[in-house]
Amino acid sequence: MLKFGDWINRKRHNRGYGIQSPSSFFFVTQVLKERYPYYAYPELDSIAEACDEMSSKKCRLLFRIANYLKPTDCITIGSATAACAIGSARRNATQRLITSETTLPGEAQTHLAACGCRHTSGDTAQQLNDALKEAGGCGLLYINKSNNRAQLLNTALKHTNKESIIIVDGIHADKESEELWLQAVGNPKSIITYDLYTLGILLFNNDRVKQNYTLKI
Repeated sequence: MLKFGDWINRKRHNRGYGIQSPSSFFFVTQVLKERYPYYAYPELDSIAEACDEMSSKKCRLLFRIANYLKPTDCITIGSATAACAIGSARRNATQRLITSETTLPGEAQTHLAACGCRHTSGDTAQQLNDALKEAGGCGLLYINKSNNRAQLLNTALKHTNKESIIIVDGIHADKESEELWLQAVGNPKSIITYDLYTLGILLFNNDRVKQNYTLKI
């Protein structure tokens, strides 16, 4: 449950109050809080229902983020639904889904194949390290609520650059998750961070002033 002071801060930033950066203001009001429909929403809603691992609201949010930031390399850890959302927005990008399981829901498999997303399974930490080395850096990385999130995040932070985007799910799921998020926000490489309560976004453009925004999407 949100504390009152935290709720007030999130409410202010939700409406754009207190956000002095024009680019951050646009990102919050026109991307994170976007309410207009997109062509991909009906199909993504169907996939979210079939996979039953993520809400359609969060699935749509990931689509909008990827659609706006336009990463050229996308890696998704542990969520076929998230990979479908990101893949729908970035069909021309290099895409990979890494899971510990070998099988995926049929509807997700079909969609990912159409998006050109490659699925590999096994040790997610080792696979991520190999994928980042192969890509030559971190583009967009989504990390689900996996038990080894700390290891995955630490690995990714070694490969970030100005264009990197890391999305961490479940940052307030428990005390350990909250501590991990605070460590990520405090990392000198993390410049602009968005705490959306259900997930967090880390950006690494060191031409900007370090800032954390708290919202409730």
